[in-house]
Amino acid sequence: MATVPNILAMLNESAGRGVVRLVTAGPATEEAVLLRETGLQPEFGSVTWSAPPSYRALLADHNHFACYREFDGRAQQFVLVDEEGIIDLNADLVHLPEGVSREPGQYLSTNHLVGFAEAGDEAAWCFDVTAADHNGEYPVYYHHQDEPRARYADGGAWENPVDAVPDFPSFHVWFETIAAAFTATEPPPWFHELGAPVVVFDR
Repeated sequence: MATVPNILAMLNESAGRGVVRLVTAGPATEEAVLLRETGLQPEFGSVTWSAPPSYRALLADHNHFACYREFDGRAQQFVLVDEEGIIDLNADLVHLPEGVSREPGQYLSTNHLVGFAEAGDEAAWCFDVTAADHNGEYPVYYHHQDEPRARYADGGAWENPVDAVPDFPSFHVWFETIAAAFTATEPPPWFHELGAPVVVFDR
């Protein structure tokens, strides 16, 4: 598995060849990391989480990191947002208001998710902060405003049982996979679907 510096080097090399375009900021301060962890304001309830180690490894180099690529007539992006952006991203796209349901009395919540990156259009990359492993790493989900990866507020079961299997097991695996897709000569089929309500990734 490539290290975060190796992944960044791959992206920078690709940018040097004009395959991708990068927009970055310098390292995150401890205050910026803390605001990510404490500044979220869901419309009901609360969210408790700690930035996982592999995510912190990237923040040690970049408080904001955006990658853009045009391929086959479509522009795609992933944007790891800064401490203010993470508050806005979760308020705008991730956390549902109270009282949302598809069935009477079966209210939904997305407070288990923390969006950390924009995925294009109305989509975000999110941690499931209720499912930390023994290293403090969270699984990663692709979440779209029109097809939320929701759980039932009462009991916490997934609305769609298929969502019990995350798209990626950790930030590190996600970052390596997404970087490889953006820098590939021929990106994987799911690359073209980013920004759509539902995307199925190679597992």
